[in-house]
Amino acid sequence: MTSTPFSRRLGVLAALLVVGLLAAGAATGLPGMAVDDQPSGDEILDRVETRYDSADTLSGTATVTVENATASSTATVSFAAKQPEKVAYTVEKAGITYEAGSNGSVAWAVGENRSYAREIPTEAELEAYEASGDRERLPGEASQYGSLTDPVAASNVTATLVETTEIDGESAYVVDIEPTDDAATVAGTLWVATDDSRLLQATATDGTNETTVRVSETQFNVSIHDSTFEPPADRVSVTTTDTYDSFAAVQSATELSVPPSDAGTFTTATVISRANGQAVVQQYAVDNDTVSVITASGVSMPFDQLDNETTVAVDGRSATAVERDDRAVVFWTADGVTTAVAVEGTIEEATAAAAEL
Repeated sequence: MTSTPFSRRLGVLAALLVVGLLAAGAATGLPGMAVDDQPSGDEILDRVETRYDSADTLSGTATVTVENATASSTATVSFAAKQPEKVAYTVEKAGITYEAGSNGSVAWAVGENRSYAREIPTEAELEAYEASGDRERLPGEASQYGSLTDPVAASNVTATLVETTEIDGESAYVVDIEPTDDAATVAGTLWVATDDSRLLQATATDGTNETTVRVSETQFNVSIHDSTFEPPADRVSVTTTDTYDSFAAVQSATELSVPPSDAGTFTTATVISRANGQAVVQQYAVDNDTVSVITASGVSMPFDQLDNETTVAVDGRSATAVERDDRAVVFWTADGVTTAVAVEGTIEEATAAAAEL
């Protein structure tokens, strides 16, 4: 089966519900009925996909329980989605509320200790980013775009109808799901309403953790205001990213004093802007390696959070150096602006590259 952008995004929204509408599980313990003359498992999955993809809007609530041999955790999830790109959900767990969503151009989240929002790159921007796959990351640096913008990949699976049973008084098909990819580790079962192909329950296991989702309410094609999917302006600031292919262009695009490097040839630069600050990440080609030069003000950088730092001297200036996973970064802060140089190599090589600024 294929998965449309809406159903994939529903998978993001309901990552706690199902992964691309293909989650998995455990037996209900209720008596089963014969499955003769019933649809096949694949036909049932097709009906589920059609049911959800044909909806202009979707909303509902579910209880999600994750457990293993030593611990168990339960949360209540309220979710909403609107064609073609809007999603939002609220998670209540242990008295704490988390919110997240996307209006199609900005993905956002609000938590107890951290909030953020970032522009979702266009397909052209993603293609350009992926084409520059030789870009090296800083130690501890996550993908610039992050998993929130990555579509959920619907795995190839085999679906087997096990029985028809009842769950909370509703007739349900019980469908076992097995991935065809040998590398896949998650399998399980779906409970699907026989009358209208709603997902009633899903239980997935990876061999260690078992996630059970019980959908208590699902509404299709109800009116949902667009404000439901907007980032809360009073609590979340939007992060934007812009890429430049010349030093002159990036220099004119920021008020930060961006230092050029004599260590190699300039290739590209990304300006990351938030309400409280900005960071510029330059890339320089040096032989077969890449030297990254970072300038930041008001923006926390990943190397600020690393341990086992040491002190080095760069042109008579005291700087902090960190080495991890065959990469090293040297950085210092002056007048509220942090400058850093990262290389694939040792602290000595990072210090030498920093001296080329």
